[in-house]
Amino acid sequence: MSLRELRTFIAVVEGGSFAAGARAVGRTQSAVTIQIKLLEEEFRVILFDRSRRPPALTATGRALLSHAIEAVTAYDRLFHVVSDTMVEGHLRLGVVPSVMTGVMPKALKALRERYPALHVELTMGLSKDLVGRVQKGAMDAAIVSDFRLSNAGMSWSPFAREPLVLIAPVDAPARKAEELLTSYPFIRYSRQAWVGQLIEEFLKRRKIQVHEAMALDTLEAIRTMVHHGLGVSVIPQRATDQASDLPVRVVRFSGPTSMRVVGIVQREDHAKTALVDVLLEVLKREAAPHSDRTDDAPRPRARRSANLKKAQ
Repeated sequence: MSLRELRTFIAVVEGGSFAAGARAVGRTQSAVTIQIKLLEEEFRVILFDRSRRPPALTATGRALLSHAIEAVTAYDRLFHVVSDTMVEGHLRLGVVPSVMTGVMPKALKALRERYPALHVELTMGLSKDLVGRVQKGAMDAAIVSDFRLSNAGMSWSPFAREPLVLIAPVDAPARKAEELLTSYPFIRYSRQAWVGQLIEEFLKRRKIQVHEAMALDTLEAIRTMVHHGLGVSVIPQRATDQASDLPVRVVRFSGPTSMRVVGIVQREDHAKTALVDVLLEVLKREAAPHSDRTDDAPRPRARRSANLKKAQ
């Protein structure tokens, strides 16, 4: 048994289903099912009544839950006691442009102040390319958006959710977002980026017809064009946008909107998982005051403190 199985057990209970638990820990549902089965075999008990939909905790499962939470909490406290003086090493990290110019500078500053012996080497690129480099071992991890767990052996840890909003020139009339989209030229986020595909799917689902004027591949370029009155756009609302020197009118869509989910992807059981966990903790803290936190953001995974010194 490992703390990973206990964390998965807790995530399934809190999520109310194996599927929700899988999203919370960033693994496939089949992987979570195997982990729960291993836990049951270890204790020689049945934790979930699988004859019910969704599976319900058995009496034994309810008895184990409080002790599992206590064990995981105690381990996390132990990690925090020693981590500040033990975190050192070199982390090769890929980052999508919108995060590089968003929360990343604040996160890097916080990392440098708290963990001066941790060196982070950054490379910027599109989500698809960065994930491919992580899979090949050319990078230790990557910060991307809207990653879908389609490959075994990959771990996905979301840390923030950013709602899609409409941005328009500051002198645009006070109309609904849908009306502004149909009356102004549309500045599109490139479809080569995963967030661009998310926006395209959102527009199709809403059956909104736009008059495309240009397609750009950075949020900064899009915001600049909108600021100068060249059209409107749909983008994820980042924390740093509130302090931008290029003011625009931000209009929320009526009803529920789509969310860009930002997180870290890495290979499971990677040698530098402990260093990635440290980065993830800082990113959650820096993103928390402004973004809509993910409901499926995972609880901290079991951290192997012995790896903190060795992950160089």
